[in-house]
Amino acid sequence: MRELEIRVVDPRDEAALRSWWEVGRDASAERPLEAWPVWEVSRALLPVPRTDGRLVLLDAVRDGRVVGSARLWFFQHDNTHLVEAGVWVTPAARRRGAGRALLVEVEARTRADGRSAVIGSAFAPVGAESPGSLFAAASGYPVASHEETKVVDLKTAPSGWDALEAEVASALGDYRVEVFEERLPEPCLDGFCGLLSAFLGEVPTGDLDLREAAWTPARLRENEERAVATGRCLVIAVAVAPDGGLVGFSDVQVHRADPRHASVGGTLVLPGHRGHRLGLAMKLLTHRRVAELFPECGYVETGNAGVNAPMNTVNERMGYRVVERCLDVQKQL
Repeated sequence: MRELEIRVVDPRDEAALRSWWEVGRDASAERPLEAWPVWEVSRALLPVPRTDGRLVLLDAVRDGRVVGSARLWFFQHDNTHLVEAGVWVTPAARRRGAGRALLVEVEARTRADGRSAVIGSAFAPVGAESPGSLFAAASGYPVASHEETKVVDLKTAPSGWDALEAEVASALGDYRVEVFEERLPEPCLDGFCGLLSAFLGEVPTGDLDLREAAWTPARLRENEERAVATGRCLVIAVAVAPDGGLVGFSDVQVHRADPRHASVGGTLVLPGHRGHRLGLAMKLLTHRRVAELFPECGYVETGNAGVNAPMNTVNERMGYRVVERCLDVQKQL
């Protein structure tokens, strides 16, 4: 077997970045939805420097060809004890050491940065295993959280939403929901930062070693500006309590370079304010708005832990269907 070389990829080198991207595209082709970002999206997002974390891209080269790739994300503001990573190998090059070599480099860089854990996601069919899930298990990465990847068809599902919206209207009482695109109004900033900071403490994360984040208005504005600059449109709904405070949010992201599908970032309603159909109200509002802004958008993707019964119920009623399993894996180094 020829010697394998692990290299760092400069995301500003378009040719090198394209080769890195092609590995992920080929490795993801077996999944039941178009899971890998199109080239125009990756080319816009990956070279942009960020202050909330540090991105490292690696590739594995054999005989002059890139056969594997990896992505490491070093959190900067929160969860600085871990690295989020992904490893991909082209189908024709699997079981020849490229994935394992990349993972060794991932773990070495994690240790060198003084961090103690690596987390990542492996996707598998419902009721079956996949090359990714088998590789994670064989490499000492047990499953720390189980999620389901779901999609809703924006062309057919909205025909059944009128009844849901009528139900929401009768349950809201003195609460209300509002929707915004790209940037939140100034009066919402502090309340929204509070919701984001509480998010990880309120949603099921299984045994993942994730700790709550601390969001500030400055950090939020930076995130918004980066999204706009890289061609992403954020559609954000907020739930407003009778006293005017923000008690929930739900957001959907669409990339203007590929608006054929969208993805949910997160949904949260604070304890004490549940039972008013706020989660359903916000998701209906964002999905309707995405359909208006991007008529070519065919579906919205989301992921939920199997134990998150309230959100799973909301999604099922909106027409979401399960397409695969998402296994959040973790290794303590």
